[in-house]
Amino acid sequence: MRQPLHQPLFERILAYLAASGITPSHERQRQARALVAAVASEGRGCDFRRALELAPAYVEFPSPGPARSAPELKRGSMGYWPNAR
Repeated sequence: MRQPLHQPLFERILAYLAASGITPSHERQRQARALVAAVASEGRGCDFRRALELAPAYVEFPSPGPARSAPELKRGSMGYWPNAR
């Protein structure tokens, strides 16, 4: 079966939303489909840059929280202790 013409753009938008911390849902997919349709209606094909420009009008982004002063601390070991495995 042939892949739809704008499927790569749709998948890139969903990947961008997931990387932005937005949980995937049916509503988010509907918003992403509307965004792809808007880019396609402009005759731009799979223009990801234009999709990012239009994204705030179609996708509900969560409001950013307060800025963090440092990255989250995570405990780790480099194995310097004797007999560390």
